[in-house]
Amino acid sequence: MKLKEHFKANTKLALPVVITQLGQVSVNFIDIIIIAGLGEKAIASASLATSVFIIFLVFLLGFSYSMSPLISSSVANNNNERVAKIFTHGMTMNVTLAILIILLLEICSPLLYKTGQNPMVIPDAISFLNISAYSLLPLMIFQSYRQFSEGISMTILVTVATVTSNVVNVILNYGLIYGQWGLPEMGVKGSATATLIARIVMMIIIVVVLHMNKRASFYLSFIKLKEIKTIYYRKLISIGLPSSLQSLFEISSFAIAAFIAGRHSYLDTSAHSVTANLASITFQICVGFGVAATVRVAGFYGVKNRDDLRKAGLASMYLVTAFMTLCGIFFIIFRNQLPLIYFKNTQIEVISIASKLVIVTAFFQIFDGIQVVSLACLRGMRDVVIPTFICFIAYVVFAIPIGYYLCIHQEMGAVGTWIGLCIGLAFAGTMLLWRFLKLTKTKI
Repeated sequence: MKLKEHFKANTKLALPVVITQLGQVSVNFIDIIIIAGLGEKAIASASLATSVFIIFLVFLLGFSYSMSPLISSSVANNNNERVAKIFTHGMTMNVTLAILIILLLEICSPLLYKTGQNPMVIPDAISFLNISAYSLLPLMIFQSYRQFSEGISMTILVTVATVTSNVVNVILNYGLIYGQWGLPEMGVKGSATATLIARIVMMIIIVVVLHMNKRASFYLSFIKLKEIKTIYYRKLISIGLPSSLQSLFEISSFAIAAFIAGRHSYLDTSAHSVTANLASITFQICVGFGVAATVRVAGFYGVKNRDDLRKAGLASMYLVTAFMTLCGIFFIIFRNQLPLIYFKNTQIEVISIASKLVIVTAFFQIFDGIQVVSLACLRGMRDVVIPTFICFIAYVVFAIPIGYYLCIHQEMGAVGTWIGLCIGLAFAGTMLLWRFLKLTKTKI
């Protein structure tokens, strides 16, 4: 295949995933806007709870990511029974882990009082976190079906389930936060409750739709629950655990940045939250192209086609680099206007902090896109160990310590933490791209 053909194939596969990712992040985007009406302290509470919650969420999602490349390779080799076995073992693994994390969050949420944050924001943060924890179970059931669907190159059905649940989420968010349409007024807790209900709806839709779909039900018909074997769990964990750690290192660095910024002031936490919310929009689009890269790279890897494997990966690299460059320019031009989406123009201090963070975000856009697609390509090639060490160095060795030093010791506040994040992303993007280019030149 020519590179032009790979552009077309990647885009066709990625677009439904991009719509799905945008749908999910748009909910978070709207949630923050709605919560912002309650004031900076409400945003700080939601931000702290989300910073903790997302660490565990990303840890769980990382394990599920092992399913799609294994399923894609099995489909390429016409091994239908293996597709069903990977799905069965992946589902049971994801559900078990979700239950364990729910129990852990319930027990440990009071530890937020020990984090040095403003005591006024902690009670709402704990309530938000405890409610959000229960959404992990329906979410991981949904995620298992999603990975199966993407592994067999059926991404549009996931989009249908996600978009529908997003509409439910937005409506319930406004209603439950402010007590509209006869719903109880729950404040910050209303946002978490809305998300829980929406994720249950999302789970039900994807289960029903996939079991009714002719192609998906064909693979699911091979499921035999009695044939549980540890070898499949070992295979899933061998890819899932490193993938989980890769995502965990990056997302944890952003979550820890929120806590570091909070030690400077809760205004820094609020500014951090809205800027991360903006950055997540562009990031999720890149995730969509990363999913396409994983599926297509895994397919070519399964049949040992090195030339098309390399072109499929590079096609997604070129697409996200061009897109993130445009986004960075947009962020710089509208750095003073973007914070006004969340804050009133009278909230001058927090707007000033957020405007500076938007500038830093503009610079790490390209590296962020490259690193997420590079990781996706390497995951499709089952290369997960070295990339995990690269992510560890990028975020744990560089991003967090540098961010802490600049924020606290140099008194730069949230701006300092984001400079640290930028340095970490630059290292990760450069090294992971080098790793992909090296491997596709030497072996398959």
